[in-house]
Amino acid sequence: MTTTVIKGLDNNGIRISSMKFEKMVRSAASEASSLLLETYGQHNIGIRLQHEDGLDIKVKGPSGQRLGCMGLPGTSIKCEGATSDDLGYLNIGAEITVIGDATNGACNAMAAGKVYVAGSIGARGLTMTKWNPAYEKPELWVLGSTGDSFAEFNCGGIAVVCGIDAKTPENVLGYRPCVGMVGGTIYFRGETDSSFSRNNARLDVPNDEQWQWLSENMAGYLQKIGREELLETLTKRDEWQILIAITPQERALMWSGPMPMAEFRNEHWNKAFGGDPLRDLAPGLDRSPIAAIVTDDLRRKKPFWANQESAAPCTYYCPVHIPTIDRLRLIREGRADEAYEMLLRYTPLPASVCGAVCPNLCMENCSRTGVDDSIDMHILGRAVGNFHAPEAQASTGKKVAIIGGGPAGMSVAWQLALAGVHAHIFESGDQLGGKLAQVIPWERLPRAIWDIEIERFNSMENIKVSLNTEMSKEKFTALQKDYDYVVIAIGTHEPRRLQFPGHENVTAALDFLKSAKSSSPMEVGREVVVIGAGNVGCDVACEAYRLGAEKVTLVDIQKPLAFGKEKEAAQELGAQFRWPVSTKEITKEGLITAEGDLIPAQSVFISIGDVPALSFLPDTVETITVGGAAWITTNKAHVTSSGNVLAVGDVEKPGLATNALGAGKEAAEFIIAQCKGEEFKPFNKSVISKRALTINHYSPCSKGSTETDQAERCLSCASCRDCHLCETICPTGAITRREIIIGSQNGYEFKSDFDFEYVSDDKKCIACGFCADTCPCGIWTMNPL
Repeated sequence: MTTTVIKGLDNNGIRISSMKFEKMVRSAASEASSLLLETYGQHNIGIRLQHEDGLDIKVKGPSGQRLGCMGLPGTSIKCEGATSDDLGYLNIGAEITVIGDATNGACNAMAAGKVYVAGSIGARGLTMTKWNPAYEKPELWVLGSTGDSFAEFNCGGIAVVCGIDAKTPENVLGYRPCVGMVGGTIYFRGETDSSFSRNNARLDVPNDEQWQWLSENMAGYLQKIGREELLETLTKRDEWQILIAITPQERALMWSGPMPMAEFRNEHWNKAFGGDPLRDLAPGLDRSPIAAIVTDDLRRKKPFWANQESAAPCTYYCPVHIPTIDRLRLIREGRADEAYEMLLRYTPLPASVCGAVCPNLCMENCSRTGVDDSIDMHILGRAVGNFHAPEAQASTGKKVAIIGGGPAGMSVAWQLALAGVHAHIFESGDQLGGKLAQVIPWERLPRAIWDIEIERFNSMENIKVSLNTEMSKEKFTALQKDYDYVVIAIGTHEPRRLQFPGHENVTAALDFLKSAKSSSPMEVGREVVVIGAGNVGCDVACEAYRLGAEKVTLVDIQKPLAFGKEKEAAQELGAQFRWPVSTKEITKEGLITAEGDLIPAQSVFISIGDVPALSFLPDTVETITVGGAAWITTNKAHVTSSGNVLAVGDVEKPGLATNALGAGKEAAEFIIAQCKGEEFKPFNKSVISKRALTINHYSPCSKGSTETDQAERCLSCASCRDCHLCETICPTGAITRREIIIGSQNGYEFKSDFDFEYVSDDKKCIACGFCADTCPCGIWTMNPL
């Protein structure tokens, strides 16, 4: 039988998250019946796992909480070390062995299966077990001792506590065991105090049948934990005692009659809690007297339908703040054209950027990951590829010059044109798109998608493009006079270089990538070295392989900064990463390191970043020098020290293509507001708290391959899904749905804007908070009055 090994560290030695590790284990368990897990405190190991041929799991290393949680029949788990809380929680048939101690909650709510512990356990072990008489009773075997409140509300579970190397030898069952116990048997060996609940359990010695069961099963337990030498010690009958649940009939005979409520309150309730069982849990809780049920002004809190008051994580973390929630709602309603038009009012490049090159911060922060996988933004972005440009507003007579036709400049022009402002792009190259068109390999940015989006951009009214236009101080001054505003969006196209011996034989990554996408790419040779192991360096490696290289080595003086799709693509082709490596010299043979090692190469490329070329700037536009390069300083609206001049994108600071698109949109919105004499209002919503969402309304499902699939999976964070749950659950019928007048969004009236709202009647509402607790989207909040 082949064993599949899964490690809890990634290739860089970083601990893998519990959620990711669980997905890896679940995937492996669907194919293999034997797993070896090298863990580093990951939780939920073995949760709900089963294999048709049986499943054997070995855990090497410290395990986190809920080892064997919801364990299924046929699954065997062995942990070669201690484990954390909730061992075997809700176990319904798995066999779990722990060679070490376990902490609190071991076998909590277990219904079947066996758990073997080679040490001691913490508090509340074997609590709330459940036993179906059609199945064998759940079993917990402990070599040492237990913590407090052991077997609390035990409903049928069997425990064996051996008292070997006990943590508390003077009291092997801890304080107050068996409280509320209604079934089951506790076998124990060693000292115990008299604190067990006499109303629920009685102390006795094993009868013949009980002793036979214990002695016959002891050998198997000791074999499981590797302590067979203890068999003789643990099979001395006179050393064992039992605690067994008192039957209802026995309990009835213990009472001569019911205790009066006043006596119970005075003798038990007040003494134990001071009349307040929540005081230790919530000492700051307002305890002033109130009526049993209050409404209107007597309430301490009032429900508020905070629809779209907060931002969904996908919108908040997207630099363009695209309202993906609204887009998916329109798709669910069968109004895809409206969804596409709305998206195109935020970005001119949804298919090429969102659908291809963006690392998608929206997906990374998607709340759906709490259920299964994030919404697939690549599918949604590519779906808009062929859609026509939105209709622009009537001309305002204002005009803006934009220097640079990359994503930042295109975003500015697009937003201005939609608002009726004439935008004139001056681009030094022979095509629009900046590095997207010049550098990104067509394997990552499909040419067909790009050409369609450029064609749509050029079809937009109010946009004029002048290619092959170099900028100078004189030209810039003339633009300031002829246009209402000038926007600098030139990006960074000046490569950084290092002055080591042989540097003249090194090709800048930017120059190579431009050459690779041209009709006559340069030759690279069989071996290639790339200085700088970031994402651009990975693009260089991929293009070098495409052009015939057989071996590519990326070197860096620090841990490589590459990540995501770019790094994965380079590694799949065979690229090797070496660090820390400092370059001493470049020769005909290759790169010589500071230690004198030779890394053979026929071509050496350098990828340590690019800087802006700002020689055309007048002195009125202030810059700041960082890392030996000048960058333009701006305020939050991207306005420079020269009032009618703005700067966006990489000339402010390097970032993603999406950052450039977002900066361009913000700058355009500032200009539009100024032209209209209105106040500029940037995006200022806070992200909705994940605690506000009730994601347990959703079940894991297939990710799907269509935009409709994504729309159905969306949790609709912070945006009402009109599910009527709040209306249905309200115990007093205070919540109702009513229609309202359709509003507008970003100056454009959408049919998709909410034409309804949910309201709460103050005269009926009792401030129970059920609406806030059940709302899947986090819309209802309970605000203080």
